[in-house]
Amino acid sequence: MKTKIIITTLLALCLAMPTQAQFFKKLKKVAENAVERTVLNRTDKEVSKTTNNTIDSIAKGGKDKKDNSKNIGETEKNLDKKEKQIPTGTEFENPSLKKNIDAKWAWYTSDVRVTSYDKQKESNMVSYFDADAVAMRSDYVDQVTGAPLTSYTDSEGFFISYNPREQRYTKTSLFAMPGMSMMAPSMMASAYKLPEGSIFEGMEAMEKQGLAVYPFMHVDFPFVIRPEHFRDEMIADRYKESQIACRGSMDCTKFSVVESGHEGSYILFDNQNRLIEINIVIKNDPYFESGKGKIEYFYENVEVQVPAAVEKKMFGQDLLKKGMENN
Repeated sequence: MKTKIIITTLLALCLAMPTQAQFFKKLKKVAENAVERTVLNRTDKEVSKTTNNTIDSIAKGGKDKKDNSKNIGETEKNLDKKEKQIPTGTEFENPSLKKNIDAKWAWYTSDVRVTSYDKQKESNMVSYFDADAVAMRSDYVDQVTGAPLTSYTDSEGFFISYNPREQRYTKTSLFAMPGMSMMAPSMMASAYKLPEGSIFEGMEAMEKQGLAVYPFMHVDFPFVIRPEHFRDEMIADRYKESQIACRGSMDCTKFSVVESGHEGSYILFDNQNRLIEINIVIKNDPYFESGKGKIEYFYENVEVQVPAAVEKKMFGQDLLKKGMENN
């Protein structure tokens, strides 16, 4: 599978795919050597029974925490230009924020704007994570139609997008099901040469706090990955550490991947030990082939308002969830 599928797992898992069935078909190919086949096979089988509804795709700290339920009833007239592409009359609510709110605010401590770029596909995605709302908005372009699209993810892992056929926003918890939420982080850790231990430590910590596991996929990484993970004696020889200038600072920490076939890949932290860049270069990898991509993290204030949405479940989803929980 091309690296563009891995790099755009940010687009494939978190973003636009033409149909649920196509989504899992591609996911199965790229994850074949990274996650348990039983989960994928069962999911792929069930998804193939569904309709061809589009799942369009997946975004603060420092400010006073607020309950975004007060946004119920607000319409697009109060939004900035970036969000004015939403339908007239859209109302907003964030019911997931009310669940385990203190733990969520303790975990997610800063707003982040995240940009990702796939050189081979020449595609961009920008995600805005609001730590007060514990929600994310993602803006991107449909690779089939070329149309600009926006989707949302809340703190319980609900993926929210506009359904033009029903003329309303719908949401699904499919990606937050047991076994599903670790797929993207596991694949990214493998493709981007991130410390696998840090990814699984993050999973355990989220579960212990009663949080959804990696609901924001790659946007969760700044709250999990630290420079010390790369210095662990078990994996330190996989990286070359150096100090470089970046973003106006002279003491950023760079961890260059030394593995053959990944020359030019690196992970970068700023002088506050915050993750600011993942740069991936893959050459002739047996699983991911070749390609280039980059994810950048900018710690700046953003605001995300979550559209009120109706939950939609695929046929047999509850039964599938129960089966996954028992495995």
